[in-house]
Amino acid sequence: MNRLKDAESSFLRLSADSEIDWYPWSDDAFKKAREEDKLILVDVGASWCHWCHVMDETTYKDREVIELINKYYVAIKVDRDEMPDLDKQLQLAVSSLTGESGWPLTVFMTPDGKVFYGGTYFPPEDAYGRIGFKRLLQELNRIWREERDKILQVPSTLHSSLKNIEYLVDNPDWDKVEEVVSAIISNYDFDHGGLQGTMKFPHPTIDELLMAYSYYTKDDTELKLSTYTLKKMYYGGIFDQVGGGFHRYTVDDEWYVPHFEKLLIDNAELLLDYIHAYQLTQDPEILDALNLTSQFILRELFIGEGFANSLDADSEGKEGYYYTWTEDEFKEALQGEDYRLWIRVFNVDRGEEIEGKKVLRRVMDVKDLSKFVNNPLGKLSEIRMKLLEYRVKNRKPPFRDDNVYTYPNARVTQALLESSVITGKGLNEALRVVDKFSRKITRRIGGGKDGLPEDYAAALLAVISAYEVTGNVKYKDLIFALEGQLKSLDYSYPIDSPNESVASLALKGFLKTSVMKGEIANVKVPFAPNPLFVAGIAHVTASLVKGTAHIVIVDEKDGKADELHKTALLAYHPMKMVEKVSPDNADFLPSFIKAMIKFNQGNSRAYVCKGTSCSMPITSPEKIKLLLKLNG
Repeated sequence: MNRLKDAESSFLRLSADSEIDWYPWSDDAFKKAREEDKLILVDVGASWCHWCHVMDETTYKDREVIELINKYYVAIKVDRDEMPDLDKQLQLAVSSLTGESGWPLTVFMTPDGKVFYGGTYFPPEDAYGRIGFKRLLQELNRIWREERDKILQVPSTLHSSLKNIEYLVDNPDWDKVEEVVSAIISNYDFDHGGLQGTMKFPHPTIDELLMAYSYYTKDDTELKLSTYTLKKMYYGGIFDQVGGGFHRYTVDDEWYVPHFEKLLIDNAELLLDYIHAYQLTQDPEILDALNLTSQFILRELFIGEGFANSLDADSEGKEGYYYTWTEDEFKEALQGEDYRLWIRVFNVDRGEEIEGKKVLRRVMDVKDLSKFVNNPLGKLSEIRMKLLEYRVKNRKPPFRDDNVYTYPNARVTQALLESSVITGKGLNEALRVVDKFSRKITRRIGGGKDGLPEDYAAALLAVISAYEVTGNVKYKDLIFALEGQLKSLDYSYPIDSPNESVASLALKGFLKTSVMKGEIANVKVPFAPNPLFVAGIAHVTASLVKGTAHIVIVDEKDGKADELHKTALLAYHPMKMVEKVSPDNADFLPSFIKAMIKFNQGNSRAYVCKGTSCSMPITSPEKIKLLLKLNG
């Protein structure tokens, strides 16, 4: 028995019965390596990672591999969701050495913990053009015993190269925004949306930046590119065409064949993406994607105290088995329907196969589908429900990692708070999470290890959203307490991965709190060398240059404030802060707003402010939208 059976991590516990003498990341592991003069093998993965499971089930169950590791190495398992800060360091080190990154991440260290080699997936024997793990383990051990200097000189070279990776920290500048947008357009896939490449990951920060850029420049070109990407994903296999929600990425450039894992963090950020696109476009298919994603999160990931971290790609021993279909299954599920039509709609007759079953994707848009059925989106919803009922009844669902981590929970809470204004669902579940937050943020909602900067930044944004949506002043003290805590931490990392960087999240929070205080945000922004991966920071930079909107609704209890409040929440602006107050609790507002509240007393009204300038009192919801556009 190894040392993983009592781990909190689901990923580590999956290897508790492994014959390899695995350690968790701990002082004991490094002490053993030093005492026995052994190299360290670190395996970084996650419960949702398909190739991590493949390596566990093949490479790490190979008899010779087990013997080599136990004899010559100290083996450590790391859950990247448990220790994202460590994962980030190791990914950067291995990428600098070999050009590889991702999961599983296989890292080799000296006994004193210095990285000298690594990669991703290794098969037991030479295959796929990759060295076999047996040969690699033998050779690295031989070099350690016979030519140690070759290994010892690598960490110093690596340390020097990592030191040279610097971030430019500067004042916000619109030229930086232009540079990032130009890089995105130069690398945009005009056939399928998203960034060019043989594999496709969603990049919500890029979509959000393009929307904001169009808003500020009054040119809808970039908005069209963003919307095109969102539509292509919604039609593709990366979107669960039956149950809603998004898989992590596709192995092709058409958003078609995914690895089937579903992550809470990805769906949280994509939900925000579709919310803001819908606010701008009012497109019914964008709304459909938004609704289906929200429903998936609430149905399959909410577990009472919060939201589960992920769903695996595999079920019943096969990748994608839960999500793929045969024609016979389709026919059986759609009894009473013209299944021949729906087989064509979802590409079952011509589609790509995984493990003998077809990946679903939409190949008929609403216009084409309307030639066959009335109310195509309504009929699609009926068909999806029948397919979902069949799937739930006849298949074993994938493994769910029920760890309730703060960072993805805070992100999904923010998304559900915003989407609840559109869908009418998810508010109570989101508030159950927010109401567990305190001034001390931990890695898990229920407590434990201290929170990382990403936990604090995401929690700050979630509590701000709770205050904006509910108008409950109880959240204000917590907002400013979390702001103070976050400012004491290192939140400078600016790279989207493709999930939004901690620097972008933190600066968005600081922008909103400065608006609440009536202060001008005086911050510098960090940029990384590659403009493609700093879209989040570019979005913040645009807001710093162009200004943040502050909408204050004064509720005079005449029944008219709710509509003004809802309109303010639903109206698009790249960076806005919404506050609903009553005249008797307005003392905390900035002085220049308090001075205006006396106008039009007795009637619920709104003020749209930018900087220290505010509109005259507004009683028409449409006027809020108009002023936001004029102030863009």
